[in-house]
Amino acid sequence: MAEEHICAQEKQWQKDALALKEVLKLEMLPVGISIIQSQPVDNQDKIRICKAFLEAAKGKTIKINKDNNACFGAAWHLGFHKLQEGSKIMQMVRKFVVEGEKLFSSYEALDTLMSQIEDVPDNSDSHFLLCPLESCKDKPQIVMFVCNPQEACRLLTLLTFIDGVMPKIKIGGPTCRMAVMYPILSGQANISFYDYTARKLCNVERDKMLVAIPYQRIPEMVESIEKCTAGRAKMEYPQEFREFLQRRLAKKAA
Repeated sequence: MAEEHICAQEKQWQKDALALKEVLKLEMLPVGISIIQSQPVDNQDKIRICKAFLEAAKGKTIKINKDNNACFGAAWHLGFHKLQEGSKIMQMVRKFVVEGEKLFSSYEALDTLMSQIEDVPDNSDSHFLLCPLESCKDKPQIVMFVCNPQEACRLLTLLTFIDGVMPKIKIGGPTCRMAVMYPILSGQANISFYDYTARKLCNVERDKMLVAIPYQRIPEMVESIEKCTAGRAKMEYPQEFREFLQRRLAKKAA
């Protein structure tokens, strides 16, 4: 019996995935994401992690490390390689972002945004595992939802329903850093609309955005489904509030 209980606990995230997918009618699968240390990647094709979010949400399991990562920016933002301040490579990157991508009006604006983003650890000997949550073998660090605004609204409502504490959302900056590294390092949920370059390169649908939530918050959200109107609970009007509304309507009619 004890062994069965342990097995059930090990697979709780799979049950959570099915519950959220059912109640929210999610178009795409919730994706579990973890940083795995000291494990090689088996000859997987090169891929951008911003594209991998979409592929994993369609059912694929993807591993990304410094060897099969296809995005130079992600190599820095995920911690595969460290760029030295003031180096020629760093200067080249900054020039590309400001004068090439044209995502910032000036180098000062770029520096201001980067000063608000946390440093990333050395992940040169690690890989990122992206897998549909319902088929994850191990508990993930964060759960990524590729969703539309209504689905995002319901997810964030379920999240704040628990304790009323709003997550410290940071919008802007590189997709991979803000949608993966920030939630993992801070323990905060975050939303991302993809940076505009990533949206174009990955052909992201117009209504799709990202919501990343640390896994430890997911079971509480699932437990709240029957209690919260963002889940299955029905909105109700207490008697005194109903009477108050009726009196207001009566005054307006008079």
